Amino acid sequence: MTATPTPEMADDRPLFIIGSVRSGTTLTRDLLRRVPDFICPEETHFFRWSEPFRTPHSWQPYRNSALLKTHRAMDGVDEETFASILAQSRTKVELQRRYIAAFARAKGITGPYRWFDKTPQNIYGAALIAQQMPKARFLFMVRNPLNVVASMKLGRQVKVADLFGACNYWLEAAAIYETLRVAYPERVMCLRYEDLVADVPTAMTGILHHMGLPTQPALFHKRDAHGEKNLWLNALSAEEAAQLRDQCDAVAATFGYDLGADLAAAGLAA
Repeated sequence: MTATPTPEMADDRPLFIIGSVRSGTTLTRDLLRRVPDFICPEETHFFRWSEPFRTPHSWQPYRNSALLKTHRAMDGVDEETFASILAQSRTKVELQRRYIAAFARAKGITGPYRWFDKTPQNIYGAALIAQQMPKARFLFMVRNPLNVVASMKLGRQVKVADLFGACNYWLEAAAIYETLRVAYPERVMCLRYEDLVADVPTAMTGILHHMGLPTQPALFHKRDAHGEKNLWLNALSAEEAAQLRDQCDAVAATFGYDLGADLAAAGLAA
């Protein structure tokens, strides 16, 4: 008889998908969920906030966030169970492990499994994750900031009206990634959204290799991708596009983006 998963079983080289919002993390998660015994709950946000765990100001998002309550309902983890998990956990790492185990039980998983978490904003706690979960791996998703900022301006999932606020979502994620990459080069993989949608099978093979998992060629197909729509061409004014270029161009170049060339191709070069 196979043992019921425990928090200890749920910690074999996990993967954290991180980055700026609107960078393809959801598509990546949905593709990885096809891999047998590789499970992922809805976004947890457990490491997003900087408040020390179990201090007075730390409880609010865990207990009261309507979004996270919706995610728990989708995961099959009821509020009574979550309250018990929260009360038992002494650290954010224990909270993550116990939640994954509860999620596995809710899904009827009774054997060994690997797990991953897709919460892009958990990048703000990446250093803590890396130190306290030494087997953890990271997948940093990055996308052309013109389209990231355009998506946030449109507000289909995340609404950020301030151009520079939206830019900072992208820039701060990039800055933290660079620190993480230098500190843990073997544990961090970077994937451009554009490369993912250009060739899904190759990109997914790279992720599985990063995780030490066998390749799954039959699971992924080129048709799984939807091409980049370049929302920025209609969502950003010429002035906004130029301001974004000035703010993000130097960092974007390190990921292979040429924002000046993008604007020039659209007839918006200064």
